[in-house]
Amino acid sequence: MVKERSAINKSSSKKRVSGTHVSGLSTSKSTGKRKESGLKYGQLSRKQKQDLEDYGELVPKDFEEEAEESLPKKRRVITEEDLDKELEQEKKRQERMFDSEEESESDDEEEEEDYKKPSAYSLLIGSLKKTSKQKEFYKKIQLEEEGFDNEQEQLEQEEQEEEIDEEELSEGEEDMDEELEEDEENESEADDVEKQEVDADAPDAYEEEEEIVYAGSEVEDEDEDETSLSQDLFETRFAEQQSGSLDEKIAAIEQKKWNTQAFKDDVLNDVVAFTASDEKVAIDAALIDNLEKVQVKKRIADAWPKTNKSVKKGRALFTPLQSSLFHQMNNYRDIAYCNRTLENAKEIRNSYVLHALNHVTKTRNRVLKNNAKLAKAQKEGNDVGECRDQGFTRPKVLILLPFRNTAVDLVDSFIKLSATEQQENKNRFYEQYNLREEEDLDLTKPTDFLQNFQGNIDDHFRLGIKFAKKSMKLYADFYNADIIIASPLGLRTLIGSEGDKKRDFDFLSSIELVILDQANHFLMQNWEHIDHIFQHLNLIPKETHGCDISRIKNWYLDGKAKYLRQTMLFADFLTPEFNALFNKHFKNASGKLKIKRNYEEGSILDIIPQVQQTFTRIESQLLSTIHDVRYKYFIEKTLPALRKSAIMQSHTLIFIPSYFDFVRVRNYFEDNRYSYEACSEYASGSQITRARAQFFHGRCDFMLYTERLHFFRR
Repeated sequence: MVKERSAINKSSSKKRVSGTHVSGLSTSKSTGKRKESGLKYGQLSRKQKQDLEDYGELVPKDFEEEAEESLPKKRRVITEEDLDKELEQEKKRQERMFDSEEESESDDEEEEEDYKKPSAYSLLIGSLKKTSKQKEFYKKIQLEEEGFDNEQEQLEQEEQEEEIDEEELSEGEEDMDEELEEDEENESEADDVEKQEVDADAPDAYEEEEEIVYAGSEVEDEDEDETSLSQDLFETRFAEQQSGSLDEKIAAIEQKKWNTQAFKDDVLNDVVAFTASDEKVAIDAALIDNLEKVQVKKRIADAWPKTNKSVKKGRALFTPLQSSLFHQMNNYRDIAYCNRTLENAKEIRNSYVLHALNHVTKTRNRVLKNNAKLAKAQKEGNDVGECRDQGFTRPKVLILLPFRNTAVDLVDSFIKLSATEQQENKNRFYEQYNLREEEDLDLTKPTDFLQNFQGNIDDHFRLGIKFAKKSMKLYADFYNADIIIASPLGLRTLIGSEGDKKRDFDFLSSIELVILDQANHFLMQNWEHIDHIFQHLNLIPKETHGCDISRIKNWYLDGKAKYLRQTMLFADFLTPEFNALFNKHFKNASGKLKIKRNYEEGSILDIIPQVQQTFTRIESQLLSTIHDVRYKYFIEKTLPALRKSAIMQSHTLIFIPSYFDFVRVRNYFEDNRYSYEACSEYASGSQITRARAQFFHGRCDFMLYTERLHFFRR
């Protein structure tokens, strides 16, 4: 497939006009006059300096010969006999050339293979390398292309060359022409504008170079034998050829014919396993003592002890909870874990980071090895047949988080576990995702509040991460990224809604692993965003985005990717929203687990005075009308009783989970002249302080209090 021209090539071709060189200097002056003018080195243009460095002179001899040939020649008188002789000689010479063509054909083909005409992109990069504003950026790219070897030596050598150039430039600076200075200023302005366009609309040069590495023949040093590959569940689960039982499992899943298995685990507590076949889920899994035995890449396994040092105890690789969870993760089952606490949050996070990075590394290695196999077969002229090892797009892991502070901790774990030598855009990431110094948190808040809201709690973000052999890039373009970290709001604004002119969700078409951490916080934001995101997962993309159709797995083309996708949810408690998501979108052919804690005693037992609790069940024929039925019951039955009791007491707090219900109740209180104060998450600090004072001193009978206000500003 012919690759489309990048935004860099397009912009450079538009700016090139006749009579203007790549460097931006005018070429209207003849080369002969330039040579005769006796310019000093400081007066030379960048093109002339490059010619001097490449050819040892300002004008190559080849150009002089062409110029000499173009001069007018003297007329020569010739007879018909001489003309016939010359024609016969020319005919014989052409016949000899034709006979020797076949002999030199193979040599010419080899020369053509070795020779590659420089692209417009290469010419543009070469011209930009000399500018002062772009010099450091392209120096970094050059070092990355060379594999980060001898970096210090190259930097020192370049600094020495720059010092020599500056000294020579200073000698001829007084004689510089004013037109040359204006040309350089115009060129720098054009470069700045071009760079802004590239950063905004197209992948940068670093991403394009990384794509070349990803699609090339470079292969990881870790070569597994066929025995270990056959034992790896990853190879069989995401292989091109799926077993015939997959269609049977899909039919059972769509008909909701799950086989359930409930059991108690010493570590996981109450577990309910759902499978689409008769296979049983292993209850007691042995403690993992060797990561390579469970098919974790050696490079990741070596970095795991240091990454998990803060939570593990003793010499064990895993805590008991991590061992139980990773066993189920590594079997690619869906997991809804509703036992998350402040104490085990870091254990859970490290576990799914290990699983996600291992999955991405295996996927990348498989593509690179197949690239090398195809390149070798093409060179030898062999036919290897179909090689389907990819999806529609590159992203394979989606991690949804509520706030930026969790993203900082997550990226730190990826950096440690990947053991990469360089992290691109790391400083930019910490500047945008860390908390400013003047925004310190009030330490008098409860422990869970401090744990959840320390740092930057902005809920609108999205971040692409791309892994190479020795480097890791943050802020990668989504279609070049391996892992996407985002908040529900940040992803929803990019996906858009039906009817929007600008929408993009094709990057979700090949997601194989979805992780929702701190899912109970999503309930305090907007749960509708979660449903909207899941509705756009694993759909057929609207555009190709440069993918190789011949290498896309058939089960992607058949729309079966959602049945091979693994989804994991981690929350503090189980809610109806989590149950609905579990039943509707957890369709893993390998099965799914629902893990929850057993509540035997509630916190109400710790209260000394006896509190009477009354629970009322409200019947509704349709689920869509439950909000209206509940509101009507509250207005007609509950509120009159509360108003009668308000005559005797003036401290009635009405706790309302939904902001929409809060607005309806507030409007009703206002229309019927109730004595009340309203506190919501949208109220200012002064309004909340005034309302609390009025309620505390008994100057109002009711206070309307929303759940989000209690969660974010208690």
